[in-house]
Amino acid sequence: MVEKYYLEKPQKSDEEAVKLLIAKWRVFGGRMNPGLLRCFNGNYLEWLQYIRDCSNGINIGKEVPQTLFFLKDSKGTILGVVSLRHYLNQTNIVDGGHIGYGICPEYRGKKYGNLILKLALKELLAMEISKVLVTCDSDNIASQKVILHNDGVLENQTYDEDGIAINRYWINNVE
Repeated sequence: MVEKYYLEKPQKSDEEAVKLLIAKWRVFGGRMNPGLLRCFNGNYLEWLQYIRDCSNGINIGKEVPQTLFFLKDSKGTILGVVSLRHYLNQTNIVDGGHIGYGICPEYRGKKYGNLILKLALKELLAMEISKVLVTCDSDNIASQKVILHNDGVLENQTYDEDGIAINRYWINNVE
């Protein structure tokens, strides 16, 4: 059987898988990415409505609308998570870019980072975003490799509000 991978917006049926994913990620440690995962407070239906509102630009204040997707395999297993920002504001130009993604800790090192970014770029192209900004912490070698593998070109390095060095890459998103 050939394995199929795809991006899918969170569904009600994903509740137990998401709770398990977040629990495992917290045990593993490190920062959970994308940030919309960190907003989960234990109430799945409330969180699901929140991320739908974020996608539609409802009650987000100065934030940018963003749409969350799960990277799933043919069995429906969640392998990673990606958030696509619909446009950039001043904050996302410095740190964040159009795409925030993370691979579940138990699936790292298996090329899913390359896959999730490739699929995210297709989604952004469908949104008519052809010049894509992707950022990562300057010490995140794995993410740098993923971005470079997907034709990212380093523009410069800047610093976020916490003084962390951030690499800024542009990808010309054309078919």
